[in-house]
Amino acid sequence: MWNSEQKNIWQDIKDTWYEQPQSEKINIQVSKLINEFKSKVSQFEKDSINSDIATLKLNWAKTKRNNVSQFEKDSIKKDLNIISEFIKKVINRFKR
Repeated sequence: MWNSEQKNIWQDIKDTWYEQPQSEKINIQVSKLINEFKSKVSQFEKDSINSDIATLKLNWAKTKRNNVSQFEKDSIKKDLNIISEFIKKVINRFKR
């Protein structure tokens, strides 16, 4: 679904992120938060989430084939372009 321009923008975001001096500290903090969250989730909750995800994937695979209208496709494309333009602006500010 992504075109090459969007892939390039995403790569620019990642490159810019990793060039920032505080990115390592933020990555460590996020990792700690994720680990803390994982430690507080019961096995029942994990199993329920995995079951829900499996059900959603199965139903999505069955319904997504021909049920997306051209209007929805165009709308998604338009939204992705808007997001891409915004991301370009953010990247340009970081590069200054």
